[in-house]
Amino acid sequence: MGNFPADKRLALRTATLDDLEDIATVAQKGFPDDPEFDYRFPYRHEFPEDNRKWIVQEYREYLEQPDKYAVIIVTASDNDNKAVALSVWDIFISKAHQGSDLGVPDDPKEQVRRRDANASHFRKFKQQMQEEFDAHFGQYGDDQIHLWLLATHPDFRRRGAGTRLCRWGLEQASQRSLYTTVLASPMGRSLYGELSFVECGSFMIHVDGEADNIKIWAMTHERAKELGKPRNLFLRLLELVPFLGHN
Repeated sequence: MGNFPADKRLALRTATLDDLEDIATVAQKGFPDDPEFDYRFPYRHEFPEDNRKWIVQEYREYLEQPDKYAVIIVTASDNDNKAVALSVWDIFISKAHQGSDLGVPDDPKEQVRRRDANASHFRKFKQQMQEEFDAHFGQYGDDQIHLWLLATHPDFRRRGAGTRLCRWGLEQASQRSLYTTVLASPMGRSLYGELSFVECGSFMIHVDGEADNIKIWAMTHERAKELGKPRNLFLRLLELVPFLGHN
């Protein structure tokens, strides 16, 4: 998966809010064959408008927090220079996410506002992914960047877009001597392995009493070099300056 000749029709850049609708299209088209998507959104075909609405909201929240998230896309000249692949990187782990519940409140007693999701699966996935992130990667703190999302539109796969997005993150991590981490779905696992990510554990997500489940792998890419001493917060903020002001 990882070895593709350079496709000159593709270009990589930081996304802006102007790309939001195109990013939502990539997400809506690119994630459905991933077991994670089926597990959380089994009713998306019945309620595509709900699925689209909340995807747009999710990526709007990422784009509006450029000091925490780097939303990097690949565009294609044969797609009117619109996005064909996306990635969302957490570049400041200790900074809290600011966002909504995406239509599924954490409290099961509260009203669910979207019809495309299995609410119990959605809550379990959200909760366990954060718990497993803390268990596997919490030790790295802000000495890491974490890949939360990666997807390519099906019409533009096998052209190296996903690999380019991963290498962007690896290059950023190398420049700052950071670890690169990811909680990989079955679809992404092989790509990350080809890029020298190492598995450090796996886990199953399932609601008690149900047969449905998905398996996730925790994977880490070692930092390029060890620093002589821990970096202070001021230096960390200076490192983040290139990311600020894009949106």
